[in-house]
Amino acid sequence: MDLSLLTSRLKSDFPVHLEKSVEAHPQTAAVLVLLYRRHGRPHVLLIKRAAGLPAHAGEIAFPGGVFQEEDETLLNTALRETQEEVGLELDPTALFGRLPTVQTLTEFQVSPFVAWLDDLPPLKANPEEVEAIIEAPLVPLLATQQRDVGYRRDMDMWVYLHGPHRVWGATARILHQLAGLV
Repeated sequence: MDLSLLTSRLKSDFPVHLEKSVEAHPQTAAVLVLLYRRHGRPHVLLIKRAAGLPAHAGEIAFPGGVFQEEDETLLNTALRETQEEVGLELDPTALFGRLPTVQTLTEFQVSPFVAWLDDLPPLKANPEEVEAIIEAPLVPLLATQQRDVGYRRDMDMWVYLHGPHRVWGATARILHQLAGLV
């Protein structure tokens, strides 16, 4: 995978932009698609959400969550939630793209921000929110892409597999967007 092509396409076609204002709504959310190098290969950071959460429990997702007014921007939401969930304080200069917003079947509007780190520092899962931190090699993960046959063919529904983990829903649609850039 040519990461320079991916980063240049994201920077030119999907630059990071911050909205002037965000309306606080319980279904407005942002996630961080964190790419990094591990053993010489690009990886993506995923989490398994804690089983006791009221929404999306046990699902594989990107770090992120619902916008709060004090965040001011959706980027701040993604950064705050990433810090809360896995203990990573990311310098905003690591960001290089913002993919199109994805709508979930439960009507959430999810804004995905993409960042790159040359080296991922040690992470610590917040057990109240995260059951597991998953480091997935990006190319093998994207190679598992298949249509999610549980949905109508005209729906943009995909599934990816990583070990015992099934990645579906909004997270899979974001991965599908990323795969379309390489």
